[in-house]
Amino acid sequence: MANVNQSAPDAATTKHRSQYAGIVLVTLAALFWSLNGALIKIVCDGGRGPDGVTIAFYRSLFAGLFLLPVARGKWRSLVGPDGAIKIGFRALIPRPAALWCVFFFTLMTAFFVVANTMTEAANVIILQYTSTFWVFVLSPMILKERPGSRDLWILALALTGIGTIFAGNASANLAGLVIALASGLFYALLTLMIRWLRDADSAAVTVFNNLGSAALLLPVVLFVGDLTVSTRSLLLLIFMGVVQFGIPYYLYTLGLARVPAYQAALITMLEPVLVPIWAYLAVGEQAPRMTMIGGGVVLMALLLFVNAARRANGRVIADQTV
Repeated sequence: MANVNQSAPDAATTKHRSQYAGIVLVTLAALFWSLNGALIKIVCDGGRGPDGVTIAFYRSLFAGLFLLPVARGKWRSLVGPDGAIKIGFRALIPRPAALWCVFFFTLMTAFFVVANTMTEAANVIILQYTSTFWVFVLSPMILKERPGSRDLWILALALTGIGTIFAGNASANLAGLVIALASGLFYALLTLMIRWLRDADSAAVTVFNNLGSAALLLPVVLFVGDLTVSTRSLLLLIFMGVVQFGIPYYLYTLGLARVPAYQAALITMLEPVLVPIWAYLAVGEQAPRMTMIGGGVVLMALLLFVNAARRANGRVIADQTV
């Protein structure tokens, strides 16, 4: 009987440790992601480098190829129970959520990169992070995951910070802002679909998204862009694909298997705080004073959330040892 009674606390402790590990993974992903604006500006080289769609294509391609060995033999996790059909031989048909993932991933990355070539990195990342609002709105309907009252208050604080940043960037390229805003909607939909696929292998999801995105973008690049890039641009694009894009998306997918989508959306708000800083250090792009103030508010909200999760994890472990 003692063993039976202990099984529930053991399970609770394991669950909370897994959730805290998920928080760490998503936080690391946000840190690597925050290099995006600066790297895109460097690759563009003031209009002398490749265009936005070409950058998005190569970034997804190199990320997918880099992680391909990790996903070897794990593709079946993307297939539902009725996803395999026979057409002369057994072919794997990904479940609809996996296909939607690729679609939303492609739109999110392409819109984000293009917006970065049209307006300041701070503006783009701020508007992309309206995704948090969409995740909170859509998560109860799609995933049946409802945020707690604590999470809602932290969201309100974080959105206040984002609103402050946006107020300080009133004059900007309108088309760039609209494209960045659309990137935020697709980012939210991608987050929900990845969470839906939380039972699938993280590496398989990441590679499928990146290589699928490269396949979808290739015709666009051939039609409106140019696959030819300089050696300098190619090396930067490889670095972007591997370090800034591939690895963090793998970490993010691992994290989303452990934490609810709305919590992951809160954690990744660290990215808009860091993007203006890296952009300034890389190309001297100045962030307005209001951006720095709002970024501080967003960071405060993030720290409150992570600290609350850490304390909750500590309480569970303490109860287990009593």
